[in-house]
Amino acid sequence: MNPHAEPAKARVLFVDDEPRVLTTMRMLFRGHYEVFFAESGQKALELLKMQPVDVIVSDQRMPGMTGIELLRAARELNPHAMRILLTGYSDLNAIIGSINEGEIFRFVNKPWSNEDLSLTVSRAVAAARTSMAASSAAGTAPAKPAGPAPGVLVMDDDPAIPPRVQAILGDDYRVFGATTMDDAVFLMERERIGVVISDTRVQDNPVVSLIGTLKQHHPELVSVILTDRADAGQAIELINQGQIYRFITKPMNENQTKITVNSALKHHERLAHSPELHKRYEVEQKPQPAAAPANKFLDRIRSLRSWVRRA
Repeated sequence: MNPHAEPAKARVLFVDDEPRVLTTMRMLFRGHYEVFFAESGQKALELLKMQPVDVIVSDQRMPGMTGIELLRAARELNPHAMRILLTGYSDLNAIIGSINEGEIFRFVNKPWSNEDLSLTVSRAVAAARTSMAASSAAGTAPAKPAGPAPGVLVMDDDPAIPPRVQAILGDDYRVFGATTMDDAVFLMERERIGVVISDTRVQDNPVVSLIGTLKQHHPELVSVILTDRADAGQAIELINQGQIYRFITKPMNENQTKITVNSALKHHERLAHSPELHKRYEVEQKPQPAAAPANKFLDRIRSLRSWVRRA
């Protein structure tokens, strides 16, 4: 093998039932990647059985199989591929389903900007290549750090929610409650937190900026949204800017909550021990206005201790 040979082009699959959209994708990306096209979810799955890819870009609204159904199945066939969903309408249930089942890297609203879509695909390719290299080089996992097990921080205006989460999880879990963002950061400064469970708003302040800032500076932290007042635009922001792990609707279902938190804690451990995976969950960096709630906590969030790196 020639050590100076250029790496093979990344493989990107585009799925849309509109031929004109696929033509646009061909013109936009064929010079940069090895591109594949499918006009339905079923044809995409048939292709994936024969040809693994680095990135899948799918439309949501397609006859026969939706984009979310495709990406859910594609995750089983091609788990390392990064998944991007093109959505041209507001469908909250579909968006939440894609977060919980498809692990979407980004949502892209239709009509899209070619420049923004190109940048999103480029970042997805980089994330896929990095995580694939990390998986190939994986050896024995490092020992877990000494000290307390990672805790669960619950941010909610309702002070009854954290005790409820504690009761659902049981006494083997360390659950901390905060009714303000200031309280939440105070706890993170003092406790080893692995999972943050939060409503979409705390004290009437949207949490997307805070969650995005946490993910940017401490990518091993895993966020779960627990709310009864989500909307499609808000859910898209939370995945694109905060890379939330799962979405739970109130009132809490005990079984769903326990399964979700257990999965989130395991995901935290994977990210803590494999920094190469952080790129898979990279967030969009949006400029924050001076008055943004997360802004006054930015320095404190940056200086939060990393229990993993200290071990």
